[in-house]
Amino acid sequence: MILFFKVLCSDFKRMFSSWKFYAAILGIVSVTFISIWPEVTASGYACSVYYLVSARGGLGAFLTVFTVLIVLPYSLSYWEDLQNNYVYYLKCRIGITQYCWSHTLTAAIGAFLTVFLGYIICFGLMAIKLPIILPTELETLQLYMGKDILSGYDPLILQHFKSLYFLAVFSTEAMGYSFLAVFALVISAKIENVFLLFSMPVIFYNGSVLLCNVLGLPGICRWYYIMKTGGYFSRIFTDIGKLMICVFLYFASLICLECILFIFWLKKRRLHG
Repeated sequence: MILFFKVLCSDFKRMFSSWKFYAAILGIVSVTFISIWPEVTASGYACSVYYLVSARGGLGAFLTVFTVLIVLPYSLSYWEDLQNNYVYYLKCRIGITQYCWSHTLTAAIGAFLTVFLGYIICFGLMAIKLPIILPTELETLQLYMGKDILSGYDPLILQHFKSLYFLAVFSTEAMGYSFLAVFALVISAKIENVFLLFSMPVIFYNGSVLLCNVLGLPGICRWYYIMKTGGYFSRIFTDIGKLMICVFLYFASLICLECILFIFWLKKRRLHG
């Protein structure tokens, strides 16, 4: 266990000392700003941070750019180890299982921080100039609340937990991107073309949407909706705390399954030379 934490600390040090981690955060800030700027200019600055968060393009037209950026912090670590012939030394010294878990955790947390901090910086700057929420928007939410049709984290706004609302929305989406970042890490055990690795998360996203629609899979399988303020779980839990716990456990479970597959592929690769 002590060896594992040493390896984990080494991986985090490697990620935080790399320019790619900070470039990815700046990329998220830039892409988010580009996606909301037309809304700001169209309204003549008469809009709110709450509206801009709802109108952002992180899960729409800018999905491809986001998925490329979240690969940068640590999803290419195995590919880099392989290219530099470090991987054989590391796996012999610490074992494949610890190697995979350490890389998985670092890639997941790196992607989470990239999206989360990127959103915090961008919308934090917007909050200097714009109001958090307009009175008309608050009245609309109160009307919806009276009809029991509010979903996701919107009740936090009415409960005067505005900061918690934004933290919940950003962290839920960041967990979904962590899942995609680990997918890129895992698939690097099978694909060595770096340009293809950058495109794999968005291919997986679109493939998941297509597969779920064709097969008519239930909401629990539609992870891309769950990263949008809770999706399937938001229809089950009205308690925000339980909703957040379920979302985090859901994506944590998927990431663990990815890591198990990563371990299996690397062990199989070692057996076959």
